[in-house]
Amino acid sequence: MLGGVALVGTAEDADVVVSERVVATAATGAVAQGGALTARELEVLRLVARGLSNKEIAADLRITTHTVKYHLAAVLEKLGVRSRTEAVSLGVRRGLVPL
Repeated sequence: MLGGVALVGTAEDADVVVSERVVATAATGAVAQGGALTARELEVLRLVARGLSNKEIAADLRITTHTVKYHLAAVLEKLGVRSRTEAVSLGVRRGLVPL
């Protein structure tokens, strides 16, 4: 247990999703290829999964579209994918994006 949170081997073993916090574990599904996503990158990925455009994400998060693009580029690199669609698909499979 770590601060009241039990770490599990895979996302499928988890009964509870821990808010927006990314916890690095030994599980390959919990950590992105290039490192763990930051809370903001995870937030951007989840908004992309909801179908929001960069402009809509920027308005929702109260940041610039340039900053959205920066976060999205980091997400793509860390997940080792080339598109928003691939990022969402992989995010769902790894338990980063709820269905």
